[in-house]
Amino acid sequence: MIVAAKVKAWDAMKKRADPLTSIALTIPVFLLYHLGILLVDRNAAGGVGADLVTDTVLGVLKASPPVYVVCTLTLALVVATVTWIEERRSATSGVSLSRVILEGAAFGLVLLAAFGWATSRIMRAADPARLNELGIVDKLVLAAGSGFHQELIFRALLVTGFSLVLLRVFRVSKNAALSIAIAVSSVLFALGYNWGPKGEPFVAELAGLRIVLGGLFAAIYLTRGFAVVVYSHAIFQALMFFVFA
Repeated sequence: MIVAAKVKAWDAMKKRADPLTSIALTIPVFLLYHLGILLVDRNAAGGVGADLVTDTVLGVLKASPPVYVVCTLTLALVVATVTWIEERRSATSGVSLSRVILEGAAFGLVLLAAFGWATSRIMRAADPARLNELGIVDKLVLAAGSGFHQELIFRALLVTGFSLVLLRVFRVSKNAALSIAIAVSSVLFALGYNWGPKGEPFVAELAGLRIVLGGLFAAIYLTRGFAVVVYSHAIFQALMFFVFA
């Protein structure tokens, strides 16, 4: 009986969320960023290259904060409602939020131990004043933004989309398509931090570390799903801010 219970628990742990459930499980991160951005020091947040979407969001906020809040809450409600309906029809996997957060925390801690000190050291050598202006709320909100938007762009859209293009248009094998897509997305992920007038100064060592990180996030995304990689990235970024910043 004990062995059977252990096997059942292990099978449950191996189960990954379907795409719709994954998106729904990331709603807390989505809301933390998109509502939390109302509370951050916008000058400091806009000056940190932690999230490619931040400058755009800050621009929308200047136009109409109430409309922005309504649109954010409406989108989250639509995703939650559709997921709930599909769960009632047994069309989704029903993976729990707590399990996804625990997985994300475990991956985040491993990545912090492997890359945190070196990444922080190189960042501070390149631009020592960049992170000093951030408060606690700023760090949490920007970490959530990094986790959600960078994984949406570079893993969910780029890895999946580019690999499908290679498979269907160029008739590349599945393994080759995924390998190329992961490599391209990881390089773009690293260079994204240097994009635009507020981007970080380019440092080859830091870019190299981020390419490796991008590949690891892609591996988590492909094996554990979108929700787990979002929490892994957000928790890793938050730990980076609080431990090394």
